[in-house]
Amino acid sequence: MAKIAFSVSARTARLIGRENVANAEGALFELVKNCYDADSTTAIVLIDKPNDTILIIDSGDGMTETVITDQWMTIGTDNKLNNAVTNSGRVKAGAKGIGRFALDRLGERCTMITYPGKVGYKWSVDWSDFEGKAGKNTKKINEVFADLTELKNSSYKFFLLREIKNKSVLKLIAKGAFAKGTMLKISGLRDEWSDDTVARIYENLELLTPPDGSNKIRIYLINATESQKYGLVPNNQFNDYDYKVTATYKKNSQQKVHIKIHRNEFDFSLIDPKLFEYPDMKVFPFDKKTFKKEHFDLDMTFKQLIKGFEDTKKIAKTLGDFEFTFYFLKNTLSEENREKFKYKDFLGDRGFWLRKFGGVKLYRDYFRVRPYGEIGTPSYDWLMLGERYGLNPAAVSRKGSRIRPNQIAGTVKFSRIGNDYLEDKSSREGLQENETFEFFKNILLGIIKVQEDDRSTVAFNLDELYKSLNEEEAAIDETDSIIEEDESDSETQEETKKKNRAVKRGYKAAKNKLVEKEEELSISRAMASAGIMVASFSHEFHGIRNTLSARTDDLRESLEALIDKTKLKKLSQEENPFLLIDDIEKQDAKISEWIGFSVELTKKDRRKTKKLDLKDYFKNFNRLWLSLFRERNIKFDISINKQHNYSVKISELDLDTIFDNLITNSIEAFDRSGFHGKKQIAIEVLNKGGTIEMTYTDSGPGIPTEYTRITDIFNPFETSKKDDKGNDIGTGLGMWLVKSAITSNKGKANLVRPNKGFELGISFKTAK
Repeated sequence: MAKIAFSVSARTARLIGRENVANAEGALFELVKNCYDADSTTAIVLIDKPNDTILIIDSGDGMTETVITDQWMTIGTDNKLNNAVTNSGRVKAGAKGIGRFALDRLGERCTMITYPGKVGYKWSVDWSDFEGKAGKNTKKINEVFADLTELKNSSYKFFLLREIKNKSVLKLIAKGAFAKGTMLKISGLRDEWSDDTVARIYENLELLTPPDGSNKIRIYLINATESQKYGLVPNNQFNDYDYKVTATYKKNSQQKVHIKIHRNEFDFSLIDPKLFEYPDMKVFPFDKKTFKKEHFDLDMTFKQLIKGFEDTKKIAKTLGDFEFTFYFLKNTLSEENREKFKYKDFLGDRGFWLRKFGGVKLYRDYFRVRPYGEIGTPSYDWLMLGERYGLNPAAVSRKGSRIRPNQIAGTVKFSRIGNDYLEDKSSREGLQENETFEFFKNILLGIIKVQEDDRSTVAFNLDELYKSLNEEEAAIDETDSIIEEDESDSETQEETKKKNRAVKRGYKAAKNKLVEKEEELSISRAMASAGIMVASFSHEFHGIRNTLSARTDDLRESLEALIDKTKLKKLSQEENPFLLIDDIEKQDAKISEWIGFSVELTKKDRRKTKKLDLKDYFKNFNRLWLSLFRERNIKFDISINKQHNYSVKISELDLDTIFDNLITNSIEAFDRSGFHGKKQIAIEVLNKGGTIEMTYTDSGPGIPTEYTRITDIFNPFETSKKDDKGNDIGTGLGMWLVKSAITSNKGKANLVRPNKGFELGISFKTAK
């Protein structure tokens, strides 16, 4: 058997260079990264359109003849992969060994001058040599050559000062330390390089490295046609923000993330001390002392950031060190909100800063990984913050409210060392979509949620204080009384003015309540389509239900007339059609029950608020759920004294909402990984002198310990049901609906954490 060697066409260079690099901008950035990897403190980019050239100059280590021959000239070299750290301690940004082919994307020819010391080298290539003759791309990669010449009797700096003509570049070289380094001269440019293109390049160079003020490499952009316009690319931090959050993860066995939060939005000097008498505001980090200090630290584990996450596939262990810094900036400020929430004033033009730096951008080993956070592209909102907000568009005064993508600017910094699974694509456009990256995104969202929860908790309590101080309910009642009064001709002008002021107060209070109700409706509308569909097709569902009850009997009769039953004895259970029909019949029974259950819920009379006897309600309720409890081996008890009055004014649909969601959660909790024990659900109903008190309990695993504030489970879209990558698999609406159904009927919900299981107390006034 003959051994046949693989051969690589010279055209491969074009495929991984000109055709693989998305645009000239990306190619230029790859070459600036090479300056960083060479330990250069300076990178100068000269775009010289009149002379049809681009120069890229650094003050790095330069390349010896051996490095040029064995590494620069070797496609896909693993030098940067195996020797990942430079002499100064930098982690090299490149790793795949194909970045040099970005030169082909920029121009037809390239000359490189490199000085590793006193002796330098000149390397030059014509990229058209890789293409061969038209229609005959038969040339192999090892048949294409570059020219290499040794340079003696000169120094790198002297060579640059002698060869370069641009005055702006010469000034930079004259002032700098250019004892060693590399200069790339690209000619025969393939792009137009208009002034608009250069302006965009300059803006994006500002985003190439993290805007943190560290300046590990100074990048200069010079445009030969506009010599005074550009220069040093700035690397400044931003100081006008509402929140700054820095989360740092150094890989540890507890998977603990250290989070620093600067709460810069609220003016402590304007806040009424009564705020800190509210339960939320008595505990860290909302207590008066911490609030006044404005900043605090937290340590949170991955499981606390993604509540309900179980690392069954050990994905979390594949994630290495990272640092996530983000700023929250609202860019509008109304007088009403300023008064209610005691906001600080803006310092500058936040809109301009967000248009430039907005979005969350990824930086690996100090250099940006595009296209994440790229303004004007689908990848701008790669964390799907807009979708999260669309699902829960509540105002900040509602706990669990979400931020919008145009209110955040952030940087995620990580290294390829220790993050083997956060690997970029060969095209350098993004990271490979794998389980680690999916989990990483959910960790970042968990960190963002820490800020969201902090802000909405403060705003919720400020809103409650504002209502209290302005006596909103009283103002609404007073307005109602004024409107219902008969007109009087004897009313004085002063009395009229007083009533007008009262009506205005009542109008504002009612308007605020309407806003809250609209937020609830916006969430409810998102769920309503399923109920509408069930109601619209209830007739068809009844027909399906009737068909289900008869079809297996009909199928048995047909088969019995055709099949010799003695032959069935030779078949295994899996092959016996009558046993298969038995299984289908069981499934049909379940489907029939759920159709009946769904259609029953949507009946019009169940939606009316009326006087309900809970004894009758729970009798019917038990009947609907009984078969499911039996099938899942769940013990269900309802304790209610038949001698007492248990009438409440509520709709059956609202009671269904409360108890159907509670039971669904209990059943899912019994199925949760790691739960062992008896499955028990109990409802106790008591009449306590004008108040009906119901206690719902189950014997499941209870609320996850990661919920330090158990009432957070009432927030819309808050769910502890996660898959193995940390994605939500629950709607997060069940407990919100429970709380909403209780409070909208003037009831109270009291959530407690027992030693074992789950417990919720519910109370309503007795209907007379």
